[in-house]
Amino acid sequence: MRYLIGYTADARGAEAIALAAALGGPTAHLDIALVLPEDTPFSATYPGSDHGYSSILADQVDAWAKEALNLVPAGPTARVIARAVASPAAGLIAMAKETGAQVIVLGGRKRHVAGFFVPGSVASSLLHASPFPVAMSTPGAVASLERAAGKLSRITAFVGTRPGARSVVQAAATAASNQKLALRVVSLVAQDRASADSAEAGDCLERARATAAAIVQELGVTAEITVASGTGIDDAIAELDWEDGEIAVVGSSRLARKRRLFLGTTAQRMLRTLPVPMVVVPKNHKPEPVSS
Repeated sequence: MRYLIGYTADARGAEAIALAAALGGPTAHLDIALVLPEDTPFSATYPGSDHGYSSILADQVDAWAKEALNLVPAGPTARVIARAVASPAAGLIAMAKETGAQVIVLGGRKRHVAGFFVPGSVASSLLHASPFPVAMSTPGAVASLERAAGKLSRITAFVGTRPGARSVVQAAATAASNQKLALRVVSLVAQDRASADSAEAGDCLERARATAAAIVQELGVTAEITVASGTGIDDAIAELDWEDGEIAVVGSSRLARKRRLFLGTTAQRMLRTLPVPMVVVPKNHKPEPVSS
């Protein structure tokens, strides 16, 4: 697996490298992208040794590249690519196509609006336009990975009742199979307080469970199936338990163009709430078949 990392020379960049290394495991290849202003007069690749790189790049960019490579844990191979682009998000998408990356990885931006975490401008652009899955840290994700020694423990796929849930579970199942991890499939159900204990509410929970079970059966994978309910999405997520080193996989809004991301309102709220990293899968995404 190849991962393209949108790197910045700060804590977010370190988060992104740690997340990509955890997602890919020791056999992954990491392309660490340094996206530079369009008027910067060069583009280059730094593979980890001196191949005339210092004569091409400014000393500061050279230092950033070396710093980034020093953050890569033992196991994955890595290189740094410096590219001058007009749009950082468009540049990352183009570089992902060029390098054959399966996932674009970003660190979390610790910015809050009215007490909530929100992604930065580059992340927001990618989460609404990328043809590739986008993985990013969320509040608490860094601590979760650190406690797990930088290794994944379980993958949770979130599904709803609308079309597109199958591709989300398949993407999560493929990743779980590749790293021999446990898979959990979760359906979130928001209910109002007045009807939470009614027969209709119980039927709703059973339908959600049956939908998730049908997808799992169709794909022929092994997964724990969980239905979490609450008076809102935040309350439902709060009912879930999380393991250190876990990641969450969600799908795009039904408004997304085919094979493009468009972060829906539910996923946006999840991004603000989840204590683990999140991977957003494009609409109609077709991952490799689950290995047996």
